[in-house]
Amino acid sequence: MKTVFKSFSVFALFLFLFSCGESKEEANQRLRAEVIEIHDEVMPFMGDLKTLRKKIAAKADELESSSGSDNADEVQELRLLAKQLDEAFDGMFVWMRQFKQNTDEMSAEEVEAYLLEQKSMIQKVHEDITSSMQRAKSELGEG
Repeated sequence: MKTVFKSFSVFALFLFLFSCGESKEEANQRLRAEVIEIHDEVMPFMGDLKTLRKKIAAKADELESSSGSDNADEVQELRLLAKQLDEAFDGMFVWMRQFKQNTDEMSAEEVEAYLLEQKSMIQKVHEDITSSMQRAKSELGEG
């Protein structure tokens, strides 16, 4: 009887541990999907970033050539905005280059920590893209 009870206990423990491992993997899959979703939300705007950057740079050039130093502060602000648009664009590609698709060699805990870090990083990229685009559109009277 004790042998049956021990066998059942070991089996129940194994089943419990296995089911916990499944739920951790599922949680990591959900977390990975969230990271990719944030990326996918702003990736279509990459072309818009470059278009807005060109328009902002052209506006700065036009203002600088027509007014000389009268609008130096505004020209400087426009150049800074163009730089922020470039940095937002570059930020996406820097993030994409370093993102690891394959996490098979990591433990479930390592995958979770990695994906949480990646989520934080892509949220910053998302914020940089959306805020710089919003400022540029506002400056250009487009939005």
